[in-house]
Amino acid sequence: MASTSLTSCALCQAKASQLCAACRNVVYCSREHQKEHWKKGHRSECQCFEIATNEVLGRHLRATRDIKIGEQILKEAPLVLGPKVASAPLCLGCHRNLLAPGKPRGNYHKCSSCSWPLCGKECEDSVHHKAECQLMSGSNFQSKINYVPGEEERKESAYCVIMLLRCMHLKDKDPDAFLKLYNLEDHLKERLETPLYQVLRANLITFIKTVLGMKDWPEMDILRIAAILDTNTFEVRQPRERRKIRALYPGAAMISHDCVPNMRHRFDDDMNIVFLAKRKIAKGEILSISYTQPLRSTIQRRVHLRQAKCFDCSCARCQDPEELGSFAGAQTCLKCKAGKIISLNPLLNSAPWKCQLCNFKRSAKDVVTSDAELQQELESLDKTTPVALEEFIYRHRADLHETNTHILQAKYALTQLYGSAPGFAMEELSGESLNRKLQLCEELLKLADIFDGGWSIFRGNLLIDMEEALVTQALRSKDPLDCEEKLRNAAEMLREIRNIMKHEPEMQQLLLERQVILSSALERFEPVEN
Repeated sequence: MASTSLTSCALCQAKASQLCAACRNVVYCSREHQKEHWKKGHRSECQCFEIATNEVLGRHLRATRDIKIGEQILKEAPLVLGPKVASAPLCLGCHRNLLAPGKPRGNYHKCSSCSWPLCGKECEDSVHHKAECQLMSGSNFQSKINYVPGEEERKESAYCVIMLLRCMHLKDKDPDAFLKLYNLEDHLKERLETPLYQVLRANLITFIKTVLGMKDWPEMDILRIAAILDTNTFEVRQPRERRKIRALYPGAAMISHDCVPNMRHRFDDDMNIVFLAKRKIAKGEILSISYTQPLRSTIQRRVHLRQAKCFDCSCARCQDPEELGSFAGAQTCLKCKAGKIISLNPLLNSAPWKCQLCNFKRSAKDVVTSDAELQQELESLDKTTPVALEEFIYRHRADLHETNTHILQAKYALTQLYGSAPGFAMEELSGESLNRKLQLCEELLKLADIFDGGWSIFRGNLLIDMEEALVTQALRSKDPLDCEEKLRNAAEMLREIRNIMKHEPEMQQLLLERQVILSSALERFEPVEN
């Protein structure tokens, strides 16, 4: 970051001392020159954040000015990208999945030098694949990955070496880039004790040092790079391009986690990561995203973060036994049947749980075991129709309250199934099922406002489901006033959806279709004369 020692105006080079309050990277001789420089291009260069440090978060990003809702905060190109540790067969050149629906079956095109599967000969010369190809073919290693009929979902563990090799190659190819990577957090000490790293240590290190002949690399340096990747990479999903890989963004890696984040991220066509403000962010606020799912409880979120990212979250939601009033982790008291059992200290895994009404206590072990059993039951349900999920909610009506995490997850799945599942398409829904879909959306939107509000994708998806159901309901209505009210409400929702989704290219066709349907409905509707 720049400091106030800068002395030359960014526009005219005259002596200056007025620091740009937003990015703090340039100075000006006058307010007029600052405004002029902004119009000439500084707007696109000016960062609205700075790097800060504290004992809890370490390095993180903090807003240097007020940030508007929907504003782009950061855009960064990947330093390195490649397959996940275990991946479905994909092309190492363009990273597209090789098992695309409708693609003729038969063995994959194999690289003529190293035999790794590729889309075709054109990907053999990809800049992503060249270095690893030369290394493997030079070591006489040939990939053994082949298409196996009937095993379309099979994941190959052999891909775990690719990202590592690409990072190691940076050391000679681009030392500055390698230094950026190597300075990131790794949590290696904790990871070395996990079964995954015991396997990596036994198999991967042997492969790299013995088979590929990279004997000069110390074992711990290789494992540290693996740990850096596991700690800092983002999963990149581009369904239209059939990509599901991981990528490392050093700047983005410094963004903090919060279970109620103020930003969201997406990936553009070039796999740049783009961060947007989900709500207004005040100057001085810590910039954050979430690495967890919003409908999960504190127990589930903290366990996931400890296992995947090796840290214990202590955000406002995790500290609050009531989870900001959502009670997502609470269960109905088994004794009084009316109160909610909550943790006496959510940040202490062994803390007992206590009913708010009758003071009945349960051990942490008992609650965690019960929670895991319920989650397993939920995940084992048939999710092709709403039936099993509705039965789950009814079955647990006495022990799980309406906003318990398991009930919320079931409700969200139901919002997706009503209107799309076989036999439950929107035009086939009964009036009762249509009302049920709208009810579920309304309930979940209230929760979204608590921990994933503003312009979040979660909220946007709920509004899309709700708008479609509302238009369907309006078109069935025989009451002109009721029809008009529902269509006006749907139009208002669609305006909000367009704001939320305006940076999501893959959503634009759907929104256009929704607008056409709504406009057609409004044109046919003739308001009642007073």
